[in-house]
Amino acid sequence: MNGQLGARCAVFSLTRAVFPIAGGKARRKQRVIDKPMPIGYNNSNETTAMKVLTYNVHLWEGRDGRMDIERLATIIEHSEADIVSLNEVLHPVQTHLGVSRPLAELANLLRMDWAFGESNRIVQMSGWWGPVGNAVLSRFPVVDDANHYLARLPLTQGRNLLTARLEIGAERPLIIFSTHLDHAFEGTRLWQLRGVLDPLRAYRDDPHLLMGDFNTHGPTGANSQRLTPPVVRMLRSSGYVDAYMAAGEGEAGTFPLFWPFRIDYIFVPQIMQPHLLSCQVLTGKLVEQASDHRPLMAVFNGN
Repeated sequence: MNGQLGARCAVFSLTRAVFPIAGGKARRKQRVIDKPMPIGYNNSNETTAMKVLTYNVHLWEGRDGRMDIERLATIIEHSEADIVSLNEVLHPVQTHLGVSRPLAELANLLRMDWAFGESNRIVQMSGWWGPVGNAVLSRFPVVDDANHYLARLPLTQGRNLLTARLEIGAERPLIIFSTHLDHAFEGTRLWQLRGVLDPLRAYRDDPHLLMGDFNTHGPTGANSQRLTPPVVRMLRSSGYVDAYMAAGEGEAGTFPLFWPFRIDYIFVPQIMQPHLLSCQVLTGKLVEQASDHRPLMAVFNGN
């Protein structure tokens, strides 16, 4: 399902050509979001950069137990993201007062188009419940979308892969894949990942990105090669680069529990690796309140 929800930002094309990065890759300070900004705020002059974000929104529940869609919209708007992959999205949401659609509300606040794919299960929260799945928000039109159920092992939760085709330029579309793998076992995640990679093979020569909560602890330090988990190794062997390991800046943790884990990823295929400029985790007081995850953002060069 997708909605045409308002104005679009300027369109640029992303092609197969390798775009040189003049002067090398600049180091940037980590983006910190401490206070609300008015919806619609944007101070960016980088008209040729494309920013993509992956964010687990914890079933719309903040750390304070509240569903605050405007808070999430402020974080995403302040990030200046053009494309957003969302995990743990409930849509629609049922309460004792009736049905609401926080995903459509969020898209409207951000003036973004959207797509949603459910994972074939219902999740009950304190005060609301509904089908859970993944979503894509985009400042570019979503011209097509599809939902793929991932193979289920006994005693595991239903998972899915959402595909959204975005119209970003005249030459070819950009395909966004959003998924959320099993939270418990790496073996189950590997089983699910095979189901993710099957439909991706058809897009090997086309611009696309694979984003989401992979629930596997990401490499961060000097021993990153030796400690790389099997899920990341399987994606590497399939031609995908972990955007943070390739161009990461600042704090790596996207799931700040007792210490920050990195379990959210943006995976970049070979055709788009020359475009990758930077990758960073967004932090700040507002981010820490809004979800149990932090957003991860990657910036790509485009002309």
